[in-house]
Amino acid sequence: MPEVRATIVLVHGAWHGSWCWEFLKPQLLARSLSVRAVQLPSASSAVPVGLSEDARHLSELLSTILGPVILCGHSYGGMVISAADTDRADVRQLVYLCAYMTEAGESLESSLRKAGERRPGHWIRHLPDGSTRVDAARAAQLFYDDCPDVTRTWALAQLRPHWGRCLSDCVASPAWHRHPSTYVACDRDQVLAPQIQRDTYARRAQQCLTLASGHSPFLSHPEQLAQALASIAP
Repeated sequence: MPEVRATIVLVHGAWHGSWCWEFLKPQLLARSLSVRAVQLPSASSAVPVGLSEDARHLSELLSTILGPVILCGHSYGGMVISAADTDRADVRQLVYLCAYMTEAGESLESSLRKAGERRPGHWIRHLPDGSTRVDAARAAQLFYDDCPDVTRTWALAQLRPHWGRCLSDCVASPAWHRHPSTYVACDRDQVLAPQIQRDTYARRAQQCLTLASGHSPFLSHPEQLAQALASIAP
């Protein structure tokens, strides 16, 4: 059996869960990479939580992993890997997968406004209890437009509410200032505009890779995404 090269910690985005990485995990394992998929509290807690709780949960997980680690945050998950205590683990690389790679003091929403997005998240429904949802009819196109029909139907059924605080919470001291980083831009993304990905976030990373995919390449192009991540791994 080949020696494991590194552990890739996968951090999902809003309204999703650890389930979204199921197609990607076997592709990474086949490339001798160990995998840990995080389930964020903000997507599963019955009480309101925000970015700080998600970051703390990830930090606690990192403290249990031995050996080199690569953090891969998708979409909102980029905020989480930026905010986590990465000094407690052997973090070799931060990977922002069509993710929000914000500066210190920026939230997801404020970062988008600075990037020129006039109505950030206008398709998000804010509910009275402080949680948010995405209408299933919009989610199909936004998240899974380039997925096979059966995959799209399966994924839509998994979506859950996400606590709205996460969209306005700020990262105090982004981890990408302290660790090497790679941005993976998705040039068919309908959630986070490819131009904003390239012109705002990717410029903050040491390198940028591009996938010809929509917002969820782990479902639509898992083999290509796995190859991209494997090319980054030590």
